[in-house]
Amino acid sequence: MATVSDKDGSGWGGKSLLIGAIGFGLAAALLSIIYLKSREAALLDRLKGPDDQEVAVVVAKRELPRGAPVTQDNFAVRRIPSRFVHADAVRPGDFSSYEGNAIDTQLAVGKTLLKSFMDSDFPKDFSDIIDKGRRAMTIQVDELNSIAGFIRPGNRVDLFVNVPLKNSAFDAKLVSSGLLDSIPPEYQSLLPPAIADVLRAGSGVPPDQVEELLDGAAPKDVILPVLQNVKVLATGRDAYRASLDALRYPQPRTERSFSTITIDVDPREASLLTAAEDKGDLLALLRNREDESGAGFTAVTPVDLFANAFSMAEEETARRGRVSTAAGVDRAGNLVDADGNTLMNREQLEAAGYKVNDKGQIVDADGNVVDPKDLVLTADGQVLNKQQLAAAGLTVDENGQITDANGNVVRADDIVIAGDGSVQSREALARSGLMVNADGEIVDATGRVVDADELVELADGTMMTRKQLEEAGLSVDGSGNIVDANGNKIDPANLGVTSDGRVVDVKQLAEAGLRLENGQVVDEYGNVVGADGIAAAGAAIDLIVGGSSTDGVAKATKLRPAE
Repeated sequence: MATVSDKDGSGWGGKSLLIGAIGFGLAAALLSIIYLKSREAALLDRLKGPDDQEVAVVVAKRELPRGAPVTQDNFAVRRIPSRFVHADAVRPGDFSSYEGNAIDTQLAVGKTLLKSFMDSDFPKDFSDIIDKGRRAMTIQVDELNSIAGFIRPGNRVDLFVNVPLKNSAFDAKLVSSGLLDSIPPEYQSLLPPAIADVLRAGSGVPPDQVEELLDGAAPKDVILPVLQNVKVLATGRDAYRASLDALRYPQPRTERSFSTITIDVDPREASLLTAAEDKGDLLALLRNREDESGAGFTAVTPVDLFANAFSMAEEETARRGRVSTAAGVDRAGNLVDADGNTLMNREQLEAAGYKVNDKGQIVDADGNVVDPKDLVLTADGQVLNKQQLAAAGLTVDENGQITDANGNVVRADDIVIAGDGSVQSREALARSGLMVNADGEIVDATGRVVDADELVELADGTMMTRKQLEEAGLSVDGSGNIVDANGNKIDPANLGVTSDGRVVDVKQLAEAGLRLENGQVVDEYGNVVGADGIAAAGAAIDLIVGGSSTDGVAKATKLRPAE
């Protein structure tokens, strides 16, 4: 057998080639993988939507306090998915244009720098927040004038002063010298009425007499508007920060209470405010920052308080005199008006004697369906039915007022529905000593229940009972006429009822020098004359003792006070 020799090394050469081929193959495979990965990444980027692509933004390198400068030492660049990038974010290419600004809010590490976070005019001290031509003025406030501490920097307030009239710099010589006549009428009309009346009456009168007149007629104090729509720059030591308003953040409140506010004024306003603060007590009123309306008055005095009280009383009387008309029932069974406002809930409606059935209809106690538009509500929550009102000759106009057949307004709070469904007047019943109790029954002063058919209505709307007529020797005949014991007709217009239920002849009272006033018999001096003929001390009265003479004139006895 022949043996092949490997002395020439050809075997090792083959191995080297094999190893080299394997190495090159691995390198090629690795490069292929890298290439494919890069191609895959490129293809994925192309397939990605715009929200998944990464973009470079400027972020904070470290925790940055408010006021920190925008420099390369404080900020770095980071790539984040575009869907997380704020529209106001600063990009690296724009960074140089913002260098040197200050941030007006605190930035955490890695938080994106927004354009709205920077302020080129960032205040270095408090004076920087004062506009040119304006001044900052600090005034004292108490717990009341600080609106219990709810005033914040940036709010707007109105300032008034409560000052004694003697400190208002009014000089009586204005009148005595005739200078009042030189004041234009439109300015004279701005004077408080009490002062204006005295001034006009005192024209040409010596100053000392004018002052005497003013002391007697003019108010002692007056409230005057000083400044309106004034911006608050600081409360205590908390200053206004405009940047917080821009970001719609609340202004700071580090102090739970404060005794001063600093406001934005011009030099003249500061002078006015100083004079007001020196002569009287300042009042601060917080207003809506979007409200630009004025006070609408020049002065308020204690005299105006009475006028205002009367005005409020009139408004309340008018409110109670009106009714609200229902329009339907909502899904919850509440009675609502045409605008959908709830007038009465389901429980209150049931308490008034009405229910809402399964069909959403309102029914009365007898099960009769009631049109919601026939129901009206008084201010005290009483439900009235237009059909019942119509039966009594009353209607409801477009203003919510109840009127009678003659167009006279009838107060809604004076109307009451008796248990029998009749419409009664509280005032008319009261004049006769009658009322409607909690059960809807008409009762007299003793609590005796009076049936509706017992009532007789006089010409002025006063109600009386047949029993009261009988006690006065009168009755009602078959034709409904009031007659005396002899059958003579009595004019209802001549009858009245005292508050204690007595029927009197007002014509006879007049002939005796008396009259019926608010249910009481009074003489010509306004003194009350009781059933026993006693009047107030010092009065001389004629007292009707009952009955009449043959000529129809009331028999009267003259009573004079004891000497």
